[in-house]
Amino acid sequence: MDLQMKQKQDQIEIGTRISENAPQIAEKIMNNIKDSNAYVSLQQNAPLNNYEELQQSIAFIRLLGDAVSGKVSDSKKTIYEWGENIGMLAVHSGQPLDVTLESTSYYRDVIWDFIKEEGSLQEMSPHSVLHISTTINPMIDYAVQAFSKSYVNNYREMTKQFHLSLQELSVPVVPLFPGVAVLPVVGDIDTNRAKLLLEATLQQCLDYEITSLVIDLSGVSYIDTMVAHRLFQLVSTLKLLGVKTTLTGLSPEIAQTSVSLNLDFDEITLKGNLLQALADFGYGKLDKTNKKTKRTDSN
Repeated sequence: MDLQMKQKQDQIEIGTRISENAPQIAEKIMNNIKDSNAYVSLQQNAPLNNYEELQQSIAFIRLLGDAVSGKVSDSKKTIYEWGENIGMLAVHSGQPLDVTLESTSYYRDVIWDFIKEEGSLQEMSPHSVLHISTTINPMIDYAVQAFSKSYVNNYREMTKQFHLSLQELSVPVVPLFPGVAVLPVVGDIDTNRAKLLLEATLQQCLDYEITSLVIDLSGVSYIDTMVAHRLFQLVSTLKLLGVKTTLTGLSPEIAQTSVSLNLDFDEITLKGNLLQALADFGYGKLDKTNKKTKRTDSN
């Protein structure tokens, strides 16, 4: 039997043995990780439970064994898909990337200890063991690469969705009376938030059937040129939808920015504070009427 044929048979045998012993190999890996500082860090960051971790490890080791033995037709694609899936699961389960990657060395060490032990039992030549290393090491590296890429992409997407949700919560159109609502704007307004402010406010005004909207800017200390234009774009668009807009709480800085931009306030109702704006809708009048009524009743 020539050397190439012998190496091929040895590779098939080792791959088969790895797949058959995947549960034992995975359990040993988990035990080694538990004995290390990596496991302590992982526990502190809400990892998957022990059963899920073990099942993932078994699946990966079996996949490696099948790839080495040639049972997988496209091993690179299969391992990449596995890495993508595990990367996504790791993000949603809260597993930290650095600690997860740190465990890679335990997989490599335990698997190679198994290969050396099996190679010795089957009296494999050093050439066969070396040949197996050129197959299995790139597969492990490729799995780590696929996992890392998937983890980063899914983490970015999750972070993006979180910020979008957080920004949406920062645009609360609050209905006060039939057709009347207030939009309290708090904090800094950058270009992205200004864009969201425009889109979300228009949609909420339609949803709540608002005809008069008070935009309170008392919680905003500064806006730049782009944001100021967005704000006036919002007012103009609301007018087209039949919504009358009142601005309250303009700071001196915002007023100066608006004047320097030659923005036209002629078609916008301005009030010094929210209470003054609400008085136009009868809020203050109703309150005074109630007080007078109580005094009359007491007399």
